[in-house]
Amino acid sequence: MSSPFTHHFNTNYVLSDNEVVTIRGLISQGKMIMDDIQQRKGAPERELRELENRWKAQKREVEGHKALLSPIKRIPVDILSSIFLAALEGYHGLPQKISAHHSAIVISHVCRSWRNLAISTKLLWCNLLIDIPPCVPFTFPNRRWAAKVAKLVELAQVWISRSDDCHLSVDLTDRTAHGRSGRDIEKLFSKGTDLDKLVDTLVASSSRWKSLKLKTVIPQTELLRHPTIRLLTLPPQSTPKLTEVELFCGAMGHQLNSPVSQTTMAGPSILGSPTLRSLVIAARPLFDDIMRIPAIWSNLEHLSFGRHLVESSHRFDVLGILSLFKECPNLVTCQLILEDAVAQMPTMSEAPISLPRLKKLVFVLENSDLPKGFAQHLILPSLRQLDVLYDGDSRGVTPRGHHESGLFEFLDRFGGTLDDVAFCYLALTQPALLHCLKCLPNIISLGLFSPRDALHMMGDPAAASLGNVDLFLQLTPQVDVLPLCPKMQVLQFNPCRDEVLAEEAFLDFVAARRREEDGVPGEVARLREVDCGDYFFVNVEPREGLRERGVEVDHHKKTRLHIRVIFSIAANF
Repeated sequence: MSSPFTHHFNTNYVLSDNEVVTIRGLISQGKMIMDDIQQRKGAPERELRELENRWKAQKREVEGHKALLSPIKRIPVDILSSIFLAALEGYHGLPQKISAHHSAIVISHVCRSWRNLAISTKLLWCNLLIDIPPCVPFTFPNRRWAAKVAKLVELAQVWISRSDDCHLSVDLTDRTAHGRSGRDIEKLFSKGTDLDKLVDTLVASSSRWKSLKLKTVIPQTELLRHPTIRLLTLPPQSTPKLTEVELFCGAMGHQLNSPVSQTTMAGPSILGSPTLRSLVIAARPLFDDIMRIPAIWSNLEHLSFGRHLVESSHRFDVLGILSLFKECPNLVTCQLILEDAVAQMPTMSEAPISLPRLKKLVFVLENSDLPKGFAQHLILPSLRQLDVLYDGDSRGVTPRGHHESGLFEFLDRFGGTLDDVAFCYLALTQPALLHCLKCLPNIISLGLFSPRDALHMMGDPAAASLGNVDLFLQLTPQVDVLPLCPKMQVLQFNPCRDEVLAEEAFLDFVAARRREEDGVPGEVARLREVDCGDYFFVNVEPREGLRERGVEVDHHKKTRLHIRVIFSIAANF
């Protein structure tokens, strides 16, 4: 059977509607011929071989016609482009590093039509996640390392070229100097390397940068000569579209107020870009004082800062944070480490600082409580989320009553607008914890946590405890009585190690929050998620106990409770 479509076999040719009808007819005709041949296979041997060859040829033609009808070949290009973009999500939703195995490259090698579509889909090539490997072994020249970096240069050029005029997100991790001394680095960068070429390639595209994330550690002696530092020291006018910067980089052998650090911060910097709106700086930065950064602070909407150098005289106490807030009136989200809470508090004669757009505020405390009097210096009409957590040493923290607690002061002042709160309950006495919860009538998500090193706090009889039955009784709806936090839908907690939860009271609370009470219809929200953290249930099996109370916990159905339990009695069997 002669077909006008044989030259389209093994291609991605897209059929018209009329051709689809023709193809279906050819397939039916081909199958009839195959059936006729099959019936005649009882003929002599030579004719049998001829029939067998004709049958195989006919089968190939039929299969070719069937392939032309494949649904994937008739998907509109806009939908196919969307599928390509969805394929960019890597393992667990993490972005993919640029490589020969990147999804965009793999897709572009399937067939000619897919390649053309992939190359013309600019958004496939807008994210440059580059991981520069360590120079191991640290010998000169290291041809293996140079070849890897040269390949990254080639790939970066491909990404930048195919993204055309789209905004770029650059995420660069430079592990070249990992574990090496300044003398080794000096040898490596005494002459030009492929790393210089890679930085040149990225710098050439800086006018299209939308975000930059840089992770590296650089010996201070080589700070000004290290290629990747050039990404920071570009003049602001070279990055007219830059809105986000994240820095996870520091200097080895850092010297406070060194000429190198001063030169790095005093000169031109992309941090002074007038379009910059989000700035994230991790711990141990390249500079001594965050306020020396040439940023236009009043433009920032999102700010997160790790901590100053341990040796630095600049520490974020309350006065420092308030000074920062004065410079950043347009903040929407902010995360800071309160490094020194015992410093002098400003007098109330000074006008409170207003941050009218601030919605999320996170304080990470170091060996101190949130100081009382702090909240009185702030006006936060839009605040929705407040996290007050501990990092590192908490041995200086003692349980406080609500009259002495800076946390209670924050919740009392801003609790009416908050719908998401997380804090360390061990920094409060039991009555103070209940007073704090009374300040949260509109809370939707509540987190109660303990510091990692909090065993000394658990031993304090004054400290609040999740083993206190009264806590869950106060959160449990009663007839005609609203419980604490009546709008709560999500509860997260992580008790201190060796602390025993009031398990039966906890299960009664969860079960009651899943029922609609007759006395207060619609006023108490249904609990939809409980996260028990690392707690090990010792007296009950939580899922079984909830089922006995009529609560279904299959989280695969939207109408049922999602409960996350890592350790329980049942987990031991």
